[in-house]
Amino acid sequence: MQIQIHGFNKTISAEAGENLLDILRAEQIDIPAICGGNGTCGKCKVQVLSGEILPATLEEKKRLTPLEIEDGVRFACQLIVQDNMKIALLDMAGESDAETDRKSKLMKLPQWSLKTIHQDRDRNTENGFGVAFDIGTTTVVGLLWNLETSEPVHVIAKTNPQRAIGADVIARIQYSMKSEESKNHIYELIIDGLNEMIQEFGKSVGDNLLLKRICIVGNTAMSQIAQNRDVSQLVKPPFPKEMHRLKEYTGKETGLMVSDETSIIYLPGIGGHVGSDITAVVVATDMRNYTGVTLAIDIGTNGEIVLAKDGQMVSCSTAAGPAFEGASIQYGMRASKGAIEGVTIHNQGVELQVIEGVEAEGICGSGLIDAIAAMLDIGVIDETGRILELEEAVRVGVSKVIATRLQKTSDGMQFILQYRYAKEPIVITQRDIREVQLAKGAISAGIRILMGEMGITKDSLDRVFLAGAFGSYLKIGSARRIGLLPNISLEKIRSVGNAAGVGASMAVLAKTYQEECQTVAESTRQVELSLHDSFQEEYIRGMNFEK
Repeated sequence: MQIQIHGFNKTISAEAGENLLDILRAEQIDIPAICGGNGTCGKCKVQVLSGEILPATLEEKKRLTPLEIEDGVRFACQLIVQDNMKIALLDMAGESDAETDRKSKLMKLPQWSLKTIHQDRDRNTENGFGVAFDIGTTTVVGLLWNLETSEPVHVIAKTNPQRAIGADVIARIQYSMKSEESKNHIYELIIDGLNEMIQEFGKSVGDNLLLKRICIVGNTAMSQIAQNRDVSQLVKPPFPKEMHRLKEYTGKETGLMVSDETSIIYLPGIGGHVGSDITAVVVATDMRNYTGVTLAIDIGTNGEIVLAKDGQMVSCSTAAGPAFEGASIQYGMRASKGAIEGVTIHNQGVELQVIEGVEAEGICGSGLIDAIAAMLDIGVIDETGRILELEEAVRVGVSKVIATRLQKTSDGMQFILQYRYAKEPIVITQRDIREVQLAKGAISAGIRILMGEMGITKDSLDRVFLAGAFGSYLKIGSARRIGLLPNISLEKIRSVGNAAGVGASMAVLAKTYQEECQTVAESTRQVELSLHDSFQEEYIRGMNFEK
């Protein structure tokens, strides 16, 4: 049978009983499916224009409107091919100019990082350029440097193209392990993405781009996939130490569009789940040389944590999941135009901060944390995360103006953030709150277990570094309120931006920092949370919203 794709001028052969998402991926049509094809993210929408289809599944009925279902809209991951059909791919738009610009502004290096890069480094006399790539699960950042002057030239941030395969690391590992074709496909996605950025860098300097050196960091899975290496060893411990050593290739040994003589360096990671991005964070912040106790947290799809006490360091990684990226949330979206990024709730109403000041379309991770913190403060959520019913909320002192935003549905309670004309209101559901509790519970557990390994409490923390793009827009007070960060003085918590990109840049500019990364990787002990006796207890404890 045949599947015709409207607008693609493409017809695909298929067998009855095959899953449409698998068919599209086999044809390298990278339709978004950030939940890994589980039917929970609602991103792989297609419209069946002709041909027989089965009734909507339970997951589709939860996330599609009756009108969409009537119009033949389905999720590719839920659609089993029955007959010849013609389909249109929905939600396939690329990242908006506004979103790219927002990320690029975020990634302009702060003054503290420039100072760090310039101090005590080997002076380069070579001409040419170097690039630092930070391959995040959600976002890839590239930083172009002039090697002779040690000055930044250009910064690019783009959504990781592997996001079409799945939002989290586990989904991508599973996909890579399916077959040799899948392994090559997910590798080619990231290499093609890096090559696009290299081409953009060439345009920014007038195509006279003599690239001498590229340094790449990322979590362990992203780094291994970008080298087209087998990731099956990451499924469970113990993890081979060889995976975490610094790797160096020549240009001709990679798929990158660079000279054969270009040196491509993958910086070393700390352990199976703690990658070279965290090694770079440690080097960039110089945290191992601080006296006292320093905590660094990189919050994203994975939560990676390092604790240093007078030079001794322990680390761990937690599977925070994609909730902070807007996935698995009813009205979740990326931090782009129309996303709610800030929420204030008072007795007389709700005030929203929306990216670019347009009508709200959904809520991004920073807005979600802000909303839950505000809901806790106003009293419509209790410490277990339960949304109160209207009458109960009024009894505990919530104003009627706010209490009327509480709605009971067949799926549980929800709170209305924004009423919209001729559209469903934007809401925070009970399920949304549980997703955040699962994510923040894992991070909270990781922090407490590391402190236990060092024999300290939160009161002993001298400073906390919050790394990553997400942390740059996060309201630290809200993150502390929901228990995502330790309940310590706000003056002790500092956002350090894309510290992983800074560390990779330092390694581009001076070999001494490559050596320092290797020292950090070898001397930092990884705690494997899944094997730790206290993890389940700390995880459950961490899910509550303590005062």
